[in-house]
Amino acid sequence: MTPAAVSAGTEQALCEATERLFTGQPTRTDGKLTKNNLWREAGVSRATTNRATSVLADWDNRVGQSPATLLAESDALRE
Repeated sequence: MTPAAVSAGTEQALCEATERLFTGQPTRTDGKLTKNNLWREAGVSRATTNRATSVLADWDNRVGQSPATLLAESDALRE
């Protein structure tokens, strides 16, 4: 059996940090959409973040979206 890359709690912290950064509501960083801010915002180490491959894949996908798409998603989350 292969152990999980990161714990469920860590994955949740990273997902919540992703949402805060993409909605412009950071609590621990300047809000720039960088992976350095992602792990800092989540309160986990860079090494731990690197093991969260599904979260990083989602991050890369979202960063690659057009600004208009991100704005629409952000507006929808605020409603």
